[in-house]
Amino acid sequence: MGTLEAGLAALDIAPLAVTELAGDASRRRFFRVSLAGGATVVAALYPEPLEDQAARDHEVQTWGWRRGLPIPRPLGRHGVVVASQDVGDEDLDRAITTKGEGVLELAIEALAAFQGCDRHDLPTPPFDAALFRRELAIFEDLALPPEVRARHEVWAFLDRLAEALAAHPYRLAHRDFHVNNLFLSEGKVWAVDYQDMRGGPDTYDLASLLRERAGAGLTDETGTLARAASVLGWAPGWGRRYLECAAQRGLKVIGTFLRLAAAGRTDYLRWVAVVRERSLDALEALDAPEALRRGVGGPPDEQGL
Repeated sequence: MGTLEAGLAALDIAPLAVTELAGDASRRRFFRVSLAGGATVVAALYPEPLEDQAARDHEVQTWGWRRGLPIPRPLGRHGVVVASQDVGDEDLDRAITTKGEGVLELAIEALAAFQGCDRHDLPTPPFDAALFRRELAIFEDLALPPEVRARHEVWAFLDRLAEALAAHPYRLAHRDFHVNNLFLSEGKVWAVDYQDMRGGPDTYDLASLLRERAGAGLTDETGTLARAASVLGWAPGWGRRYLECAAQRGLKVIGTFLRLAAAGRTDYLRWVAVVRERSLDALEALDAPEALRRGVGGPPDEQGL
């Protein structure tokens, strides 16, 4: 009996069929498990060395579900197998294409649940300036030539950017709130890939939603931002904070996608160009050093490697 089958059996889940689903940027694999009566659940299979991570992620999921967050209901964990409620296949990318940008209102409702949640006993620690800066270092290493990385004005700007984000008003942040991690089911938006939720800047998740992947092509960023700021009760100055989050998050994502591509997962390269464009837009608004902006523009080849 394989690891997945043994884990499901230990959780008293008897599959009629198991279908592998598309994965994410982690080392996990995901499966839709069909049960008697037409019900389905989703099982995540972690590599064998990552049982501690599976336990921690399940703890975070249980914490969030008990507090009413719009995340899949946890159904149990055994070893490296974690079973959860199935929220379907209609991610927000597909939902916007078929139903229009009005579904973003449901995404803001989901974000309101996160931002209104008390996070004092959350198992994961909040963002700090050091974490923001480590994320930027991945971008520096993979996207900037050594002579650009060495320029004082470049690394000093990135230092200041990390420190600025750590000084923002904090809410509970999902941390990866983009259109492919949000699913429309039962008339509401559910968030997956929630295991790294933590205290973070109030505008951080909306920068993910509106500036990454297909979200970068939405037609009414300004209107959506204004509605979100009103619904979520952001303090004045949110426009500047949004740009700072968009810049840091964008550079972090560029670095992550290039790292994944270097490891052979080249499907992520299709998003690099749009993230570069949107990050450059934020950096220009923040008067970032010209050398950094040139580096963000990237080489002329689409690989960016």
